[in-house]
Amino acid sequence: MLRPALAGLGLLLVMGGAAWATDPASAPTTSEDFIKALTPVPKTRGLALGTGDTAPAPAASAVPGAVPAAAPGSAPVPASPASKAATSKVATFKAAATQPKEAPRISFQVEFAFNSAELTPTATGILNELGRALTSPDLAAYRFQLTGHTDGVGNPDYNLALSKRRAASVRDYLTRTFGVSSGRLVAIGRGSQQLLDPANPASDVNRRVEIVNLGS
Repeated sequence: MLRPALAGLGLLLVMGGAAWATDPASAPTTSEDFIKALTPVPKTRGLALGTGDTAPAPAASAVPGAVPAAAPGSAPVPASPASKAATSKVATFKAAATQPKEAPRISFQVEFAFNSAELTPTATGILNELGRALTSPDLAAYRFQLTGHTDGVGNPDYNLALSKRRAASVRDYLTRTFGVSSGRLVAIGRGSQQLLDPANPASDVNRRVEIVNLGS
C-alpha cells in the first residue's frame, strides 16, 4: 500500500543558506519577514545584477601593455601578449559583472490536512502574513512562482500530483482572500524530485512550497 506524502508542506529560507531546515525559529512569521526576503537587491552601478549594465572598460592608456590606436591610413599595430592578457581580464570582468543575481526566494511551513490540499487554520495564519506582504507597495509590482515539494516516501507520480494541488491551493487562497491577481502567481509542483534533505527522504523539511520572485 502506498504511503502518500504527509500532511505538512512548507513554503525554507534559501537565501543565505537553508537556515529554516535546522532552526525552525528562523522561519518567517510576519509580513515584514516576507517583504525583506522577497524584495530584490537594489541595482548598483558598475557591477550589474542582471540589468545589462556593465562596468566601463579601462582606457587603453590605463592598461599596462595596451597598444594605442593606429593613426588613420597606417597599418594596424599587432597587440602585445600583455595587451591580450589585459583585454582578456577586462572581458572576463565584464562578463562576471553582468551575471544575474539569484532571484529572491523563501520557504516556510504550511500545514495541510493529511493526504489533501486542504489548508489548516495554522496554514491560513501564515498565508495571511504572506498575502499582506504580496499586496504591500514593496512587492505589488512583482510576479511570483509557488513550487510545491513533497518528501521522498510513496509513489513519485502521486507525490508530483499532490505537490501541484497544494501549490495551487496556496495560490487560490492568496487570490481569493487578498485579491492577488492570478497573473502574478504561477503554481507548479516538483513532487519528490528536489529533496532538500536527500539523505533523509522522509524528513519534514522536504515537504515545502517555495516562493520565488520572478520580477515585474
